[in-house]
Amino acid sequence: MSAEIMRALQPDQQRLLQAINDLANIVEPDTPGWTRRFPSGAYLRGREWLRTRMQNAGLSTRIDAAGNLLAERAGSADLPPILIGSHTDTVLGGGRYDGILGVLGAIEVAQCLDEAGVTLRHPLIVADFLAEEANDYGISCVGSRALAGNFKPEWLDRTLNGLTLADAIRAVGGTPEALGTPLASKGAVAACLELHIEQGPVLDQRGKLLAAVNGIVGIQRGTLVLQGQPDHAGTTPMELRRDALATAAVIISTLEALCRDEPQAVGTVGRLEVSPNQSNVIPGTVTLTAEIRSLDAEILEHTWQALWEAATAAAQQRGVALELLALTSTPPALAERWLVDLVHQVCRRLDDGAIVLPSGAGHDSSQLAQLAPTAMIFVPSIGGRSHCPEEATTPEHLVLGVAALAHAVVAVDQALDAEGHGQ
Repeated sequence: MSAEIMRALQPDQQRLLQAINDLANIVEPDTPGWTRRFPSGAYLRGREWLRTRMQNAGLSTRIDAAGNLLAERAGSADLPPILIGSHTDTVLGGGRYDGILGVLGAIEVAQCLDEAGVTLRHPLIVADFLAEEANDYGISCVGSRALAGNFKPEWLDRTLNGLTLADAIRAVGGTPEALGTPLASKGAVAACLELHIEQGPVLDQRGKLLAAVNGIVGIQRGTLVLQGQPDHAGTTPMELRRDALATAAVIISTLEALCRDEPQAVGTVGRLEVSPNQSNVIPGTVTLTAEIRSLDAEILEHTWQALWEAATAAAQQRGVALELLALTSTPPALAERWLVDLVHQVCRRLDDGAIVLPSGAGHDSSQLAQLAPTAMIFVPSIGGRSHCPEEATTPEHLVLGVAALAHAVVAVDQALDAEGHGQ
């Protein structure tokens, strides 16, 4: 990449920050932080705003069968596209940058390329993938799973507040009837790049500004339903209780112990619903969501199996029925070495202290890696905070990340040969 092109690829900080603020303020009413969950009305309004933003940037837009919003910039050759982007849905009480930076930063990259007069050989596609965050349908990375062929058609019948997942996908313009086979075959995409906040403390604590990501953890996530028996809290002897919450407590503490003993895994029970949830009633039903993350597929599998065996034993001991309501599995994704090295080189031109990191968070890139060479770029999260209203990254670091993405796009476009291999 010439020094002249590098100098010309300068993101417009004011334009980027204004776009982030505009989208961040489209939120669900009466929710904490910046909440815009799929399939809420706020999410649909955000999508409408985003499509207009893409079109105003000179990109042609479409929505694929999975509900992914795609915007294309033409290339000069008949080659597969380079795909950049992320997601714009949030968790409950989320922040302003998770996923959003990757989508709006990708639009800014397309505008930077136009303003610098750079013509890529490959078409460039900016993507807002549908529903990356784990949602109440019990599925994460809905859009990117469908793109890669990891979407199960039976999921379409799952219902939330009377709305099936199929209907929710239709509401954003998708065609759920077409799901179940990959929407893109291997080789149909030349490479994928995703810009993201780190969502952890490493860059911030080390005083580093950029990182190339060399792998993304796999995730096993399951929803467990424990059915005991609600009874009077004062008159039921301890030995006669079928306490669903006490059983859940054993499962939670077991998960913590398993992952403390295995340094390459982390485990969390992040959601817990108790019924009837009264101070003087023994809990009759508990629904909990447990997840385990690791870069090692074998550790992921055997830790989940150990948890399930412990959960089964705890439930049997207390006379509580145990059901695995939903299980989703995302394997670890290791980035191709040539692409990580290339992205790292680009990052070091902008920040000579740039490092290489694995990602402890799941991302759409973990699905995309099954389609094409895939890499990510991280910028610092202040204090490591994320999935909360306090999530923050300095404006200077946001802009630096977008510049790194722009430079990486040009470098990848130049590095790929006609067969789609890195040179």
